[in-house]
Amino acid sequence: MRRSALACISISLAAVAARAGDLPPDPTRVAALEMEAGLARKPSVYLLLDPQRRVLQVRSRGAALDSVPLTGIEVVSQQPVMRRDSMSTPPFPAVWTVEQGAGDSDREIVAPTELKPAPKMGEEEEQAAPAVPGAPTPTPTPAIATPVSYRSRLDNGWDLWVTDTLPPQSRFQTFLAAVRDGWRRLRGLGEDHIPAVTLAMADEDARRIHHLLRTGMPILVASEM
Repeated sequence: MRRSALACISISLAAVAARAGDLPPDPTRVAALEMEAGLARKPSVYLLLDPQRRVLQVRSRGAALDSVPLTGIEVVSQQPVMRRDSMSTPPFPAVWTVEQGAGDSDREIVAPTELKPAPKMGEEEEQAAPAVPGAPTPTPTPAIATPVSYRSRLDNGWDLWVTDTLPPQSRFQTFLAAVRDGWRRLRGLGEDHIPAVTLAMADEDARRIHHLLRTGMPILVASEM
């Protein structure tokens, strides 16, 4: 079986550095390459999130199939301020797996209401019944629009939130959000959200990758945010 060239990248980097007498390669970079080598052994598609370059890539076998530029990336918590201070950032590099994906609904198949046998050789397919005069015209079911802001649950206990704009995170904006949250909780309307790694991107890009964020999709996070 032919070995993937990606599986040898980390070894090659270390060997070249040793021969040249240079400093050893960045351990984080090497660890990310080794993780991708494991993903590249399978023919399945996976996602590569590179926070430093602000890009989300669709990859397979170590090759980029598509690339989505990010206008922002942030770890966001919409929990109360006291609980937000204790929030810890997941380790990097890492491979996350989608446990409950926003794109799961894209794979739903609508079963037919009636099964009919295929026509035999020489038989004509049954013609549709003519419309009854005066009967209302059937209205086609409108297609569900793909959202531009959605969340997917990850196996590390966090969410991956795709949206068009990062939520406000300055001290003053956080204070105002905390005040609004306090009033909502006094009225019984407060709601806690799981901390999320938030990716801001253009609306058309959010729609384009929606179907990829489905259960079981691996996401390689190459570096720290």
